Amino acid sequence: MARKSDCRSFYELIILIITVVGIGIKFLIEVNKRGLWKECILSVCGVVVLNYVLYQLWMQNTLSFKVFGWGCFISFMAFCIYWGKLFDNSPYGQFSKSSLKQNSASWSEQAWWWSLDGWQFEQEVAKLFILQGYKATVTKGSGDGGVDIILKKDGYTAIVQCKHYQNPVPPEPIRALWGCKDDFGADEVILIASSGITQTGADFVSNKPNFKVLNLDDIIRMSQMSEKIVEIKPTKIKSHTANKGSMGRKIDI
Repeated sequence: MARKSDCRSFYELIILIITVVGIGIKFLIEVNKRGLWKECILSVCGVVVLNYVLYQLWMQNTLSFKVFGWGCFISFMAFCIYWGKLFDNSPYGQFSKSSLKQNSASWSEQAWWWSLDGWQFEQEVAKLFILQGYKATVTKGSGDGGVDIILKKDGYTAIVQCKHYQNPVPPEPIRALWGCKDDFGADEVILIASSGITQTGADFVSNKPNFKVLNLDDIIRMSQMSEKIVEIKPTKIKSHTANKGSMGRKIDI
């Protein structure tokens, strides 16, 4: 019985070690992804030093074991809460810091943009908004009402839908996207339609100042200003033909 108990304890210890190592590796991957090594080193050192001081006080009988245990637990919980908020508030969202400009050399080329599928297009658009100072979250693609990206910045929220089509977007998805505005508590709705929108769609958004429509030319223009913060403002709707780069309101840089 004693040998079985020892084996069980050994296996439990191995499982615990593997779990801790796995969590640690995942944590470091997220830290590296967001470029937060400075914060990582400072916070880990802070927790280690604090727990070492508590341990020394306990060994000297200055603190009871109960106080020592609670001190270690509270410091660990504070560490987890701190990093939870840090990850949540990271401006890079699902992307790593190094990947934001990975394709920047191709951003000015329309042919490159047209080589992307819908999912890739959403990813690149989200990166551009991040470089403009927004926190951009790409949705999972289901149960989101057609919203592809959620933007946040200084209390401002916008929902973005990407339509990377060869033809202008008809009015039906435009109306559906506008209907999602209140569901997400959004201040603005942004439709990115690579080939523009139809005239009927243009008529629908013409009296909605909180509905922005951007085309592929606008996206390329954003990429060229990726080092500056861009504010999207409505301007006069010029044209809504099937030609690429001929739709909607433009980014006012």
